[in-house]
Amino acid sequence: MSIVKKVFENRRFVHAVRLLGILTLLFLIHCQAPDERFSPYLILYAFDAEGVLLSQQMTIIDSVTALGRTTYVGQLSGKDIVLAESGIGMTNAAMSAQYLIDQFHPKAVIFSGIAGAIDTSVHIGDIVICSDWITHDYGYYGKDGFRPSAIQYFDNSADSLTTSRYFTVDPVLLGAAYQLANDDLALERIGDRTPSLLVGGTGVSGNSFIDSQEKRLWLNAQFSAMVTDMESAAVAQVCVVNGLPFIIFRSASDLAGGSGSETAREEMGQFFEIAADNSSTLVMKLLRSL
Repeated sequence: MSIVKKVFENRRFVHAVRLLGILTLLFLIHCQAPDERFSPYLILYAFDAEGVLLSQQMTIIDSVTALGRTTYVGQLSGKDIVLAESGIGMTNAAMSAQYLIDQFHPKAVIFSGIAGAIDTSVHIGDIVICSDWITHDYGYYGKDGFRPSAIQYFDNSADSLTTSRYFTVDPVLLGAAYQLANDDLALERIGDRTPSLLVGGTGVSGNSFIDSQEKRLWLNAQFSAMVTDMESAAVAQVCVVNGLPFIIFRSASDLAGGSGSETAREEMGQFFEIAADNSSTLVMKLLRSL
């Protein structure tokens, strides 16, 4: 074979490879188009018991592994959803939220789970939907003790850095939550009491399980906190940075610091399953209203 012929055939081969690459890219883009139209609600919970009722009630179309945990894709209350366990703690929650936002491009984020009651208006079993969230253990330790500080973060709406303590829940979703209070909530009773729905106020989060009356009183005095948990403020910050609407349902499974002779850990052991299911029940009611 002549050198000219070899060069010609090599060029034909290169062109064929390039054409195949272009066709493959177009095929992949075509295949991805339906996924881009899939705009679900991302529903998160911290540990498995908090997501049991939601997974039982949803129609599961697919499941994938995200950061080592099973994530379900399907429908719930007539809405497309992605349901995922975030893991316990601020770092796990933030990491899972950002990863799943990048993967599924949700229209909004909903967090469901249990919490410790802080304010005296919150009883065990009550569901609290706070209007804003604060990280309570972000600050400065000095000779006078701990001083909480605001967090510097990227404000998506302003396209710049800003500093604040508060991460505010989406007003449209919060308005829908207010409307739930007018419905028959059909919540499971705690003892002889039917839990209430409380909307508004401030929730606080940090990397510690609060089982101290002194700490509970401090959180209430410092932040006027309604409830405390270990994930919500982190997820709220991630959502704000991404410009995503969010709302958080927290059902009080215990009084932070305990009540009477029982510790918060003992109370949570008794009531967390009912509290988690009640929170899930309201999440499904919210979805139906959207």
